[in-house]
Amino acid sequence: MDKKSINTKWKAIWVLSALCLALFILTAMNSAKIKRLERETEVQRQKYLSEFCENLDSMTVSLNKSLCTSTAEMLNKTGNDLLRQAAVAKVSLAGITDETIITDEIYKFLSQAGDYALYLSQKENFTLTEKEREKLKALYSYSQYLSDSFEEISSDYYSGRVAFTEKVNNLLDSAEYESISFSDSFTDVQQTMGDYPTLLYDGPFADAVINKKALGLSGEEITAREGRKKAAEYLECDEGGLKREADTEGTIELYCFSYGDRTAGITKKGGMLCYMTDPSFVGEATISTDEAIKRGKEYLKKAGFPESMRETYYTTYDGICTVNYAYERDGVVCYSDLVKVSVSLETGKAVAVDSRGYLMNHREREAEKERLSEKKCRKILSPYLSVISSKLTFIPLETGKEALCYEFRCKDSDNREMLVYINAVSGKEENILLLLYSDGGVLTK
Repeated sequence: MDKKSINTKWKAIWVLSALCLALFILTAMNSAKIKRLERETEVQRQKYLSEFCENLDSMTVSLNKSLCTSTAEMLNKTGNDLLRQAAVAKVSLAGITDETIITDEIYKFLSQAGDYALYLSQKENFTLTEKEREKLKALYSYSQYLSDSFEEISSDYYSGRVAFTEKVNNLLDSAEYESISFSDSFTDVQQTMGDYPTLLYDGPFADAVINKKALGLSGEEITAREGRKKAAEYLECDEGGLKREADTEGTIELYCFSYGDRTAGITKKGGMLCYMTDPSFVGEATISTDEAIKRGKEYLKKAGFPESMRETYYTTYDGICTVNYAYERDGVVCYSDLVKVSVSLETGKAVAVDSRGYLMNHREREAEKERLSEKKCRKILSPYLSVISSKLTFIPLETGKEALCYEFRCKDSDNREMLVYINAVSGKEENILLLLYSDGGVLTK
């Protein structure tokens, strides 16, 4: 073979090798791109599934409130909430799966729930007939069934125990649900998707709108040295070992200090404790929840808060009991004046404090003398509710203002408990919160 033929042969080999290499790289790139798209699709599905579960839960809460209300205004509010929640749920459901056979019945329910509540809220005569109430109860029952079922689906899906489609098919096959038929005039209303209600897991009004001015701050400005002394007292540590961190500016100006992992913020005006954190490891519980609530109140007294701070709701998680304490005066609870205290069930010591609600809102209020009687406000309640207890409270409104209300702790015919707030001056039904009891404490929605 001559030299020219050999060179031609090697050139062919190099060209083929280059082509093979290019093909390999292109295949690898396409494979990586496909995997990346699959991951992005999976992330999107997880997001939609989470949103769908959240909105189903919100719809269940709104339907329950619709059953408990006694006024057209509140029913109108819950009806509009349902429309928004159902609209978001539809979008989320479309992002989870495109199989029509799976989504049709659920879409039908999402449409009917919002439309029917809106229909009820627009009635000239608010009184629910027994037939209308039964239909509303059926919607609530199915919503609760779907919510519980999709929570299980979500858990199984994330753990990889079962395929999503298979799980939903099993759900629809096993559903003990008789289709609810309403008037043909009820159309699938497309509503603008806005903000939907926030679930209140910290207790009533724990995350309420607060004033822009810190009303609870009083006293003279303190020095950084005085702030250091107070921080050492609240962190229960040696003053010399404290490290000063950057000051916090804004509505509540703070001196900030740390001692290892522990931190504290002291208000420059008045020297009050704004926050404290202690991320120490929590071991096995040695004290009861009742004892933790007592210890939390003792800590508040030591930190200079009024003795009339009253525990309202609490939760326990990972060995820590977090209690909401609200200011009380002459038997009237002021929910805006809130301090959260977390107590270790192992040591009995406070490991976290957040008093921003109290610092922003606390002031002395005068309950209106010209107010409706408790007996008269009780008559405003839905006839389907029975009252367990009642008390006067100040609650924050969405407008940023407050209202003096009677808080009625009630239960319905299925022994579900809720709090209904009737304005003590106008008789308006201001709010309804559902009570949830668990091993971790008392929660509200």
